[in-house]
Amino acid sequence: MQVFKAYFKVMRGAVATLSINLCVFLALAVLFSFIAPQVQPVGFEPSRIPVAIINRDKEGEVSQGLAEYMEKVCKVIECPDDPEKLQDALFHGQVKYVAIIPPGFSDAFLSGEDCVIQKVIVPGSAEGYYVDIIINRFLDTLDLYRMYGGVGEEDSLPRLIASAMEDLAVETPVTMIGETVISEEYRPGYYYYFLYCAYALLALITMGVSTIMISFNEPDLYMRNSCSPLSKRRMNLQLAAGHTTFALGCWAMLMIGSLVMHGRNLSQTGVLGLYSLNTLAFTFVCAAIGLIIGAFVRSTSAQSGVVNVVTLGLCFLGGVFVPQSIMSESVLAVSKFLPSYWFVKANDAIAVLRNSNPEHLHSIHNSILIQVGFAIAIFSVALFFSKEREA
Repeated sequence: MQVFKAYFKVMRGAVATLSINLCVFLALAVLFSFIAPQVQPVGFEPSRIPVAIINRDKEGEVSQGLAEYMEKVCKVIECPDDPEKLQDALFHGQVKYVAIIPPGFSDAFLSGEDCVIQKVIVPGSAEGYYVDIIINRFLDTLDLYRMYGGVGEEDSLPRLIASAMEDLAVETPVTMIGETVISEEYRPGYYYYFLYCAYALLALITMGVSTIMISFNEPDLYMRNSCSPLSKRRMNLQLAAGHTTFALGCWAMLMIGSLVMHGRNLSQTGVLGLYSLNTLAFTFVCAAIGLIIGAFVRSTSAQSGVVNVVTLGLCFLGGVFVPQSIMSESVLAVSKFLPSYWFVKANDAIAVLRNSNPEHLHSIHNSILIQVGFAIAIFSVALFFSKEREA
């Protein structure tokens, strides 16, 4: 196993470059893991809009009932009755809606007069329309009770307000139809970790494998090895064993990192196996790319440039750094001829998978098999040029 031992002796010379690439990956993975939402949004939950209520009709029972109802369905923020401070709160996003109940509002409402709640909102905001609906729903329901429920008896108004709130408290159950209950826009922290595994695997494996191939393909060393008693077949087998060990070592290191950072979430969702299989397929693609770079590049000075161009090019065009959802049709048409595109496509599909639906699993498995096909094709090209050079 002389060649196998020499493999890792040569690899020590590339430790600094490999460490830099690994640190870049870890920085990206940790950064996006903290940015990603920590709570998994499962199912449907009504939004609670932050609002400020300025009740200038403090003694009015209708205004009190409205304020109490809004506290149940909105996130009420305490703000002073100061126009400047209210505008500051609205500008800084602390509140999305300011409702000002004018004096005498309750009396005007009960007498059937026109009464308007003043509001201060960001023009055209969806939150403003939503809170308008909440306020109108309460007032319209209470108005129906006022007209047909009877007002004038003792304690009749508190009873009507309580009845209106009871009616409005009825909730309609919402069932999410479909195989995935997670929004397509939602991405958990581990999604970004495995997404940037593409960059890490490309940078680490292509650099490491090409470094070995450039060293062993140096003319003097190549001719010396050709004259050695070790057969060409055994030498290639030991090189292949070294490439496989190094590539699988990089893959295992990243998988251990995923367990350290996201082990609990991965175990809860049960997608670790698919992510592992997807990254393993891409690992072989990276090893094949490293072989073909080592077959064409002759010097270590040119190697860094070629590895960086290939790594960044595949990451940008494949959808690692730029989401595929915002790419144009022409760019996506080109990207489909790159293995990184299919890695990202499988990664995206796994992120929103929650049920073992055969159709969804079939799509993921197809993307993984296409990556394996890329690895075989690239390896065949590298082997062909290697045989040509020997001839």
